[in-house]
Amino acid sequence: GSIRQPASFCGIVGIKPTYGLVSRFGMVAYASSLDQAGPMANSAEELALVLQAMAGFDANDSTSVSCKIPDFSAALNQPIKGLRIGLPSCFFQKEVEADIQQAIRDAVKLLQYAGAEIVQLDLTLQPLWVPCYYVIACAEASSNLSRYDGIRFGYRSSKGNSLKELITNSRSEGFGREVKRRILTGTHVLSSGYFDDYYLQALKIRRLIQNELQDVLRQVDVILGPTTPTCAFKLGEK
Repeated sequence: GSIRQPASFCGIVGIKPTYGLVSRFGMVAYASSLDQAGPMANSAEELALVLQAMAGFDANDSTSVSCKIPDFSAALNQPIKGLRIGLPSCFFQKEVEADIQQAIRDAVKLLQYAGAEIVQLDLTLQPLWVPCYYVIACAEASSNLSRYDGIRFGYRSSKGNSLKELITNSRSEGFGREVKRRILTGTHVLSSGYFDDYYLQALKIRRLIQNELQDVLRQVDVILGPTTPTCAFKLGEK
């Protein structure tokens, strides 16, 4: 959500590209099987232009895919008559603020008026999305962020009389509470006796989620839903 959610909170637009479309070379690796780089801008037109410049194969990124890059701007401002838009019922839960639900319904009316066809969807595995994400993301973050030891690069603590103290202090001072929480969770998930029960199981569930979404996308062209369940919170509130 680190492209779409901040864009939504700031009243702009963002696009999370297909995995492998944009090079991740130079980024801080967080969760390697999830990380993607994408643009945020004021409009879809600007997004198309920026993504056009960003997309493409990069030999410096082992996950980068070599493929023909389409002209993203060419698809803009085309009529949407006949477009099949999926609307999952699971996106309209009580946790989603009423104003946001109403905004989606208002958008649906506009899309229908423009000729789009709305198809009601049932994503049965949606309750597993977040727990599956947290297991995989935390496990991979624990592995990736272990390279930040205060020696080779990044933040280095000025305290410590031994190598162990230097590494401990650098990580204690350099990482925030949420990062530490995710590293600890991921380390537990990857530990002996828990790897199969948590990380391996999460990978299997991710494949089931992927299969369900691919099946749905054979029935519709796009899926519509709220970006976040709440409006933007106040600065410093969280």
